[in-house]
Amino acid sequence: MDFSPDHLQRYLTHKLGEPLAITAVERFSRGTSRQTWFVDVEHRGTAETLVFRTDLAAGSIEPTSLDQEYFMYERLGHTDVPVAKALFWEEDPAWTDTPFYVRRKVEGSWNIPGFLDPDPRYDDLRIAISKEHIAKLALVHQVDWKGLGFDRRLSAPRDEADCAHHYIDLTMKQFEAVRGSGMPVMLEVAEWLHDHAPVAPRISLCKGTNGFGEEVFKGTTLVAMSDWEEASIGDPAADFAFMQYLAPELERDGRKIWGMAQALDHYRSVSGIAVTIEAVRFYGVLRSMRLIAMSEKAGTATRTHPGLAEIRQAWTGTEVGYICRRGLIAAMGLSDPPPASALAELHETIEAPL
Repeated sequence: MDFSPDHLQRYLTHKLGEPLAITAVERFSRGTSRQTWFVDVEHRGTAETLVFRTDLAAGSIEPTSLDQEYFMYERLGHTDVPVAKALFWEEDPAWTDTPFYVRRKVEGSWNIPGFLDPDPRYDDLRIAISKEHIAKLALVHQVDWKGLGFDRRLSAPRDEADCAHHYIDLTMKQFEAVRGSGMPVMLEVAEWLHDHAPVAPRISLCKGTNGFGEEVFKGTTLVAMSDWEEASIGDPAADFAFMQYLAPELERDGRKIWGMAQALDHYRSVSGIAVTIEAVRFYGVLRSMRLIAMSEKAGTATRTHPGLAEIRQAWTGTEVGYICRRGLIAAMGLSDPPPASALAELHETIEAPL
């Protein structure tokens, strides 16, 4: 895709059917899954920012497709879940050599000043943000996914007892489609997980990727939920397995004031859905398996298109897979877990600026 202002002006004038001006074009510096571009437009006497999403030049690290991501935004626009409005999908070779889609930008920021500052004076802020995120996550889990046709693109489990087994099999299918070599630990962990699968409290639409850096806030209000490329239908516990700082463990003067247990209690109070910590831990192991699938796809892209791959794809194809394999082995009780510092670095680097 050509993101030069001249090309974008011609394209959007054609698409919107009216003259306009491009005032700024900027690539968003965070994230590793795909490219995100902000395009400032003036037309009809008003200014707005459009968001363009397309795959990386060497290919996305996501096992799911870009058009599925567009589908999620379009469908979610018919719900109470706060998301940016999807405008259109484009794959016409007259305009682009790679497909992309466009959505409106919601005013706000992924960053919340003070949220990551360990100073106790920000504890109330951290808890308020965590509760706000949980309230919006509860909206996701209560979406009528069948009535709105989400199962036309996302496969669904047969029943609550099948949720975990379905997710394991889906993850293994994604891994097998992209793996570069044999990896016995994935087969061993899949079998182990099947033997320890919990029964879901209900079947829900699940977001997949949650946490600080994944959502758009305005003050302490979550105004847009982003990053739907890992969405699935299954156990709502899966969404608590990767919260990335939004269920912070806070202990002050020997007293636990917030953490995953308190977050799950609050979630039950606002949603009526009971999620156990044991189920969250189970899906945390599955999350590591899915990260390995992403790592394998990134590694393949780096080997296949070395001149196009970005440095973070090479990192994802090596370090992410290594840390997650260590985590899987530890989950089965066969080794010590990787150090917490390595896991924190993994989460921070995935979303760090390019």
